[in-house]
Amino acid sequence: MMKQLLCTLISLLSFSLAFAGEGDQFVNVNAGFLFNSTLNASIGYEQELAYGNAVELYGEIGNHFHSEDGKYYKDTFWKDYYWDGGLLYKQAIKRFKNSILRFRIGPQFGSHKGDYFFGAEGGFEYNHIFQNGVQFSIIQKNQVNFLHGDTFRNGLMIGFKIPL
Repeated sequence: MMKQLLCTLISLLSFSLAFAGEGDQFVNVNAGFLFNSTLNASIGYEQELAYGNAVELYGEIGNHFHSEDGKYYKDTFWKDYYWDGGLLYKQAIKRFKNSILRFRIGPQFGSHKGDYFFGAEGGFEYNHIFQNGVQFSIIQKNQVNFLHGDTFRNGLMIGFKIPL
């Protein structure tokens, strides 16, 4: 009787551990600096899949600021803004004890000063998972956009993923 109970508990525990993390949902909040002189902030919804992979639906806003005579002025600072959104697939590259490294890629659509564009985003994401389920993210992103003058953007962002 005791052996059966022990075997049942071990099998249930191993079954539940095999699916840990699958189906978890997060709200992502990130901010950072992209080259060339661009401030960026994004918010997204992430759904984890099997084996540490995930998909994310996101929206972001940014500002590509320019200097005049080596100085930045309040009235011209926010004139070169953009917004966009897209869908990312995040492939797990390496899992560590409390963290994961992922490759991210996907399409994006948006507007830059009223001109619409489409493009692609790719990059890497490193997440450190805290005991309460919150994740700290460091994201390296590369964006290639078409149909406007702000074609390439790449840089680093940091943020948090808050479990739902």
